[in-house]
Amino acid sequence: MKKTLLATSIALTLGTTATEAAFTSLADGAYQMAITGGCFGFGNCVTLGTGILWDNTNAGQTTFVQTVTAGPLPAGTYGSGIVGDGVMGVIDFNLSGGNISVTSFSQDSYLNTACGTFFLRGPDTSGMGGSIDATGNMVFDPTGRLALAASFSTTLGENPWNLDNGSDGLGTGLYEQFTTGTTSNRKKGVSPGFTLTGTTLQDAGAGIWTGTLVSAGNIGTTWGGFNLTQYSEEWNIKITFTSAVPVPAAVWLFGSGLAGLVGVARRRRSGG
Repeated sequence: MKKTLLATSIALTLGTTATEAAFTSLADGAYQMAITGGCFGFGNCVTLGTGILWDNTNAGQTTFVQTVTAGPLPAGTYGSGIVGDGVMGVIDFNLSGGNISVTSFSQDSYLNTACGTFFLRGPDTSGMGGSIDATGNMVFDPTGRLALAASFSTTLGENPWNLDNGSDGLGTGLYEQFTTGTTSNRKKGVSPGFTLTGTTLQDAGAGIWTGTLVSAGNIGTTWGGFNLTQYSEEWNIKITFTSAVPVPAAVWLFGSGLAGLVGVARRRRSGG
């Protein structure tokens, strides 16, 4: 009883309740990250009234259908594949030693009235990765992500999305990362740059973690007249543990062989 009262007193002193669970770091294994909400905007999408939200019920989320025959054709299917599935994207990844390797990427489109729908996909996930540390800080690298603007499908075609290669000489030539921390972009003309801040992962129990990833950048030179245009994205995410890392057969064989050697040594000591 005294121990219970002491624990409660300490919890209240620290500003927490005794029922709150501390953050637990993610063990090595396979995970699925679902984008459950968020926004996109040419500007600060998290500023009230400026962001464009997903519409998961829109038929255009599933596939892009080109209505004209001239110009470059998009390759592959766009969207997370299930209209009305309640999520805006699904990203599968493996985690090893805090490092992320992405195995699949799919995302619903952004409905943009200025340039039509933006269809996004990740056809090559080999460059996608990131990290998650023991305190819940996460970085997601979208290298390989592509997009297609419906209104300019025949002129611009499909181009890298999040690739910072602006003609102002300040572009990094790298994909802008998503982070639970702080991200910034550069000014465009008279428009000043701005900063977004995400939220670290929180333990929701039952092998589930939630948080917010943000990315702010400037559209690259492959987007023609849109070069250097500011953009921002916010992903509300839910990470679910799907399976542990399987132990290779060679490790099992090594372990059984080692156990056998230990048994032989014991029998020799006992005179058996």
